[in-house]
Order: sequence, then C-alpha cells, then structure tokens
Amino acid sequence: MMGFYDDIRADLLAGRWERGQRLPSIRAMAAQRRASLHTVVSAYGRLVGDGLLEAQQGRGYFVAVQGPLAAPAAPAVEPALPDDPLFRLLQAPPGSVVKLGCGWLPLPWRDTDLLARAIRRTARLGRSGLVEYGDIQGYVPLRQLLSAHLRQAVRLDAAPAQMITTLGATQALDLVARHLLSPGDRVLVDEPCNGNLVRLIRLCGGEPVGVPRRQDGPDLGFLDEVLARHRVRAFFCNSTFHNPTGAGLTPQAAFGVLRRAVEHDFLIVEDDVYGDFHPGGRQTFAELDGLERVVYIGSFSKSLSASLRIGYLACPQDLVAPLVRLKLLTSVAVPGFCERFVHTILADGTYLRHVRAIQRRLATQQQLTQKALRERGWRFEVAPAGGMFLWAGHPDLPDLAGFIEGLEKKGILLLPGPAFAVTADYRAMTRINAAHFSPELARAFRV
Repeated sequence: MMGFYDDIRADLLAGRWERGQRLPSIRAMAAQRRASLHTVVSAYGRLVGDGLLEAQQGRGYFVAVQGPLAAPAAPAVEPALPDDPLFRLLQAPPGSVVKLGCGWLPLPWRDTDLLARAIRRTARLGRSGLVEYGDIQGYVPLRQLLSAHLRQAVRLDAAPAQMITTLGATQALDLVARHLLSPGDRVLVDEPCNGNLVRLIRLCGGEPVGVPRRQDGPDLGFLDEVLARHRVRAFFCNSTFHNPTGAGLTPQAAFGVLRRAVEHDFLIVEDDVYGDFHPGGRQTFAELDGLERVVYIGSFSKSLSASLRIGYLACPQDLVAPLVRLKLLTSVAVPGFCERFVHTILADGTYLRHVRAIQRRLATQQQLTQKALRERGWRFEVAPAGGMFLWAGHPDLPDLAGFIEGLEKKGILLLPGPAFAVTADYRAMTRINAAHFSPELARAFRV
C-alpha cells in the first residue's frame, strides 16, 4: 500500500492532475494501477489528510485547490542552545555528556524494575486514576500516608487537611510565591541558592535578598543586619543538604531563624526536597514550629524520577484554601495515577527500601568525591553534611569560566557559580554532583 500511496503522492506533487481536477474513482484507479480497493481507499484517505486531495461526498476525490500546507524547511544545522547553562544542562541529549553539575541522581541508581512493578500494581488497584481528574487538594489516602511519613521522618504533626499535593516542589514553591508576594516585597533566600527560585521571586514582583549559608545554617548575624534595615515578607530556605553547598541545619540555627520570624513577622518557606537522602533524623524548621510560621515542601521527584512530578506541601490551615484555589487555576490537580503510585510505594515499604539504598550509595560517593577533589587541590567553601552536592573552587582559578568551558568540550557539563548567586560574586565556584563523579572524571580536575 505504501508504494501505491507514494506513487500517487508523487504524481500529485509533480502536477499530473490540475488543481480541482477529479481523480479516477476508486474502482477505476484500482483497475488502472492493478491495486486492491482497500489499497486505493487507504491511499486516498491519507492524501486527504496530507492536504493533497479533497473528498466531496457523492462526487469523488479532487486535487486540492489550495494545495497542501508547506512544511517548514528543516534547518541545515540544529540551532544552538541558549546561553543559559542550566538550559544546556537540562536539554543535552541523554548519554551525550556527563551532567556533573545537575541536581538529580544517575539513572543506574534508580531501581527501574522495582518502580515498574509498583506501577503495574498501581494500575491494577486503581484504574480510575488513569482517566479521571484527581482530588484538587490531593488524593486523600496519599495525604494520610504523607502525614504519617512526616511524623516518622521529621517528627512533624501535619494533619492530612493541612497537606496539598503538587506537580513537584517547583509548583509548590510557585503556589506559595504567587499567594504571598506583592510587588516590592523583600524576600530572603539562601546565598548561594537555586537560581530558578530567584527568578520565580522576581517574576512574582519580589526582591530577593541573599543570606549567606554557613555549615550550620543561615548566617544569623547577617540576617539581623537585613532585618534591622528592611521589612521582610518571607524566607525561602533549604534545610537538609542545602543546594548547592550540601550544608546542614543545626537545632540552634533553626531556632534562631524561627525566633526572628516571630519577632519580625515573616513566614519561612522550607524547601526540604533532599530530606529523604538523609540517613537519620534530620533537623527541620517545621518540626520546631509545628506549622505556625512554616510552609514545609517535599518532593518524590529527586528520589524516584525527574519525570514523576509529585511533590507536596504542609502549611498552616489558613493557607490551605487560597493555595488550593491557585492550584485549581494553574493545574486543576496532580495526575491521579501518579498520586496512587506514590501511595502504593509508601504503603508497601518499596519507597523506604529504595531511599535507604540511595542513602548508602550517596554517603560512600560523597566521601570518595571529596577525597579525589582535595587531592587535586580543590577546596569547599562549606563542608558538605552529605547528600549529592559539593560547592567547590580551586585557589589557582579565580574565575572558573574557562575551566568549565574546557570541560564542556570534553563532554562534562558543570553549572558555574554565578548561576546560584543573588548578589555575591561566585565566579570562582561551581556545583559538583558527587553521585555522577567517577575516578575517570577526577583526571579532568587536575589544574
């Protein structure tokens, strides 16, 4: 059939029949070309879809008067990716480069067979989740399990009614920022921090103010200086394994930030997306506060799959209704099947086994990466408490731009320090993902 279709299409494009001319009937064409009636019917139908023929009921098939829509010419060379280093890192084809500056785990670390079995179980148990909208606030059984998960993991009593599921932590941050911020609001963030968060705050009209991140948490002395000069609306802050330094959070630092939040009347938006990588009990703002002045954000995208956009937030009760309304306006609901999948792996212990295996690998890989880099003269501005990230620089390289460009030519992608800056000068720094590091890559870090 393809040969017949191709022949007729070529004749039409070559102008064998004039525009508006009637083609031979199906029976006549079948006889002329010694083709079956089914072959002619199928080919004519495809040519109508191509815009080369027009079907007129009771009259037959005619050469299209307007002709087919011209397809855009393919560029001789693929257009260059934008200069944004994060965009290049995200969009580089899988397997073509080593994404050493990325924020996710390597594919081999994810037990895809285990997850595939859980997906099949989910499909058998809850078929309605495949075709129906989910609960706008979030699948109730999942919110109940998330409540129990937080109670066990971070000693936080968050009722299911205080929880909202989201399309990853990104949507959770977006919902909170849209609701909280008005043009001109000053918003505290870690310095360095996730560059996309800075862009989001600016998009909502806020003015981000960086608070230096130390090994034990935010710099409280600097925070006092900012609060003495400015009224602040919120502090968006990592708790566990800060991005990009890998720093932790001590109870003293967490309590210090909370005390200032009460005194100066601002909200803490706690981004704890790397929390499940912590092998023991971890410190959070939400545990100390009990969701009075804290919105707690978590995610399963980092630990399970970047394409599985499932996150959640736990918040004060008075924020639930406005945030759910915003969620309805922007996305309606998280896909019900994804919510049921997470519920399945939380309920049967699959998720706990999965993250414990990741925790063990990360602890080993973090130590090996630190050792390899130190042996080559690299230093860390903050000693990582664990997790994926190292915030690294070399005393002989005051500007890493040339070094990073050289690595890119070798197929190794890093994110330069300025991608994590609010106002600080981080040209001498870069984020390295220890989970993607290897002895072979270590050779590229000789200076």
